[in-house]
Amino acid sequence: MAKVDEAWIYLSDTNAKSKVRYLIRDQNTRDFTPSSTVPHPEGIMVWMGISVSGVTKPRFVQAGAKINSEYYIQKILKPFLKDDYCRLYPNGYAVLHQDSAPSHASRVTQKFLTD
Repeated sequence: MAKVDEAWIYLSDTNAKSKVRYLIRDQNTRDFTPSSTVPHPEGIMVWMGISVSGVTKPRFVQAGAKINSEYYIQKILKPFLKDDYCRLYPNGYAVLHQDSAPSHASRVTQKFLTD
């Protein structure tokens, strides 16, 4: 089984707002102290998968892209099937575990995966 999903990775030195809280390590000790919460930090979205067979290559989502079924199939699933699937599952058997995000659960995506 391969667990796959997208996640935001936030950059720490921005002036935007968000509920993300950063920890800063004191350079003289191993203590971590919370820094101020920043509103909407800059970040990138990355899709990856992990399984007992290994991890997929990261797929970086283009800034401002709407992840609909077409984007998900063309930019995420097709590269995964081409580059990672055969490497991770040489016997051709795997279960792809996705959440219920609209681009994952759509009829178009499900048909693509079934085909």
